[in-house]
Amino acid sequence: MELIHVDSPASPLYPGNISYEEEIQRLTDRSIARAQHLHYTLASLGNNNVSQTIINPLDIRPKLEFYPYGSYLVQVGIGTFDATFPARSFNTYYLYTDTGSILTWVLCEDCLKPGNQCFQTKEPPFPNSKSKSYVALCCNQNPFCKTGQCTGPYCSQHDEYMDGTVVNSILSAENFNFLSSSGQPLMIPGVVFGCAYDVRKISFGRREEFKVAGLLGLGYASISFPLQQSYQTGKVFSMCLTRQREIQTYLRFGKDVPTPPGGLRVTKLVFFKDVPYYYVNLLAISVHGQKLLIDPNVFAVRNQGTSGGCFMDNGTSFTFLIRPAFNAVVQFLEMYFMRFPHLIKGGRPLGPPFELCYKWMTPLPPLPTLTFHFENADLVINPEDLFIKVNADQQGNDLFCLAFIANDARTILGSMHQSNYLFIYDLNQKLLKFAPEDCSKNS
Repeated sequence: MELIHVDSPASPLYPGNISYEEEIQRLTDRSIARAQHLHYTLASLGNNNVSQTIINPLDIRPKLEFYPYGSYLVQVGIGTFDATFPARSFNTYYLYTDTGSILTWVLCEDCLKPGNQCFQTKEPPFPNSKSKSYVALCCNQNPFCKTGQCTGPYCSQHDEYMDGTVVNSILSAENFNFLSSSGQPLMIPGVVFGCAYDVRKISFGRREEFKVAGLLGLGYASISFPLQQSYQTGKVFSMCLTRQREIQTYLRFGKDVPTPPGGLRVTKLVFFKDVPYYYVNLLAISVHGQKLLIDPNVFAVRNQGTSGGCFMDNGTSFTFLIRPAFNAVVQFLEMYFMRFPHLIKGGRPLGPPFELCYKWMTPLPPLPTLTFHFENADLVINPEDLFIKVNADQQGNDLFCLAFIANDARTILGSMHQSNYLFIYDLNQKLLKFAPEDCSKNS
């Protein structure tokens, strides 16, 4: 099945004929909103004491849709309905993939009942009462249902964040259909998900975009998709992201995860109770081969994972770098670019919050690489990903800017700086494995 670039006319989230400036502004706005949401999430974490279940092993390849520099969607079929061939017996929905969320949830028809709220969608909410395979989980009779977590006779999930976002759902089991390694839809029975009946302060797009119906939770908790379906996924999944349009890429699981011939760099994943994020131990940063003088405590995780540290996040477009490290990177780059007397430092761009910019010139001077030194593994960011062209500052100059955003609380490695690497999340061994990869080659 063809992978659809979000900005192509074939995309369900096609934004129309927007300018380059509008596209970059949308990316930065989305990144900032995402970082804010992650901050609120960490500040309002609850207990997530859930267990895992097992089903038959299968290779599944949800279709990934590239969101430029960051957010990705999967297309899934949900439910079982009467249908005459060649019509499908399931309804198709787009879900955001989120390595920072644990619960897979979909907007359901009960949000239309008085007193409940829906977010706007182009298609009607999932008609769970009409699906032959839908089962609401009974209260306190399922390992995923926490004691006292009930709405009437059914197990419920209440997620509320400090930004006012609320998702109320009934924990349910349903048949999910994914693109598989055979190229045909493949049915996974009994996927536990949240059938959302009351959702507040969430909007998944403008009026012509409302085709996203929920989330596919890939975070670290036993109810998340990779862990609850551990018998088929092997608790291993991989992503290989590309910034190019119309390129097929897959979210892969288990034995379908490729092994690059050149070997893998390996660093350990660090987990904290009730925190779903994939932390890594960031020890230092180098620019142009020179390690910067940054106190290692700047990168330390504090308060049991709720502040500080560095984690991977495929929902954030641009990387957020904790302020002391960001300042050190900027200071080094300012000194580096001083060797090019024709290069003129520019002002800030009108929209995106990039703090270090220079006037665009042709040809550009040699641009440096940046290396994140993780524990036992290095992630090299190439110049084409480290810098971004922006049009323009208040004087009308085109700029190239450092594509990092400063953050006062933590470092978040966004998907723009994960592109053209194969990342393997091995949750059995609690390891992050990665290697440079041409992700355009069906990775």
